[in-house]
Amino acid sequence: MKALLFHCKKWAVKFDSLANRPAGIKPESVNGKEEQKCEDCIVAFVTVEKGDDKEAASRGLADEIKKMCKEVGRKDAVVIPFAHLSNNIAESKFSLEILEEVVTLLKKSKLNVIRAHFGSNKSLLMDVPGHVGNARFREF
Repeated sequence: MKALLFHCKKWAVKFDSLANRPAGIKPESVNGKEEQKCEDCIVAFVTVEKGDDKEAASRGLADEIKKMCKEVGRKDAVVIPFAHLSNNIAESKFSLEILEEVVTLLKKSKLNVIRAHFGSNKSLLMDVPGHVGNARFREF
């Protein structure tokens, strides 16, 4: 699993259309999630890869998000599926399982969590402040 994390002053996505790439993607239904917003939050762009250990990867990412939230003094987190960090992406079902496990672990830690839609093309807004530790790349 690979993740790119940001501290964002503002974050928003707007659903545009269901994705038809990469081959074999199975988008989830939109169910009223056309727009999502969050202010002063940690945003994690996540790519689940073939061969990832479900428990280790989900716990590793959740721990890293919690750590970053603590470092910048925030209680809001966003987990956004993002297939663009790897050429070795996992099947849709497995990716969703890991993303949901990350969300569950974060909620158990009393964080407010948004999970962005899986399998769609989205318009993206990010306002990232310029401070030490505002962005980081991690592999799990």
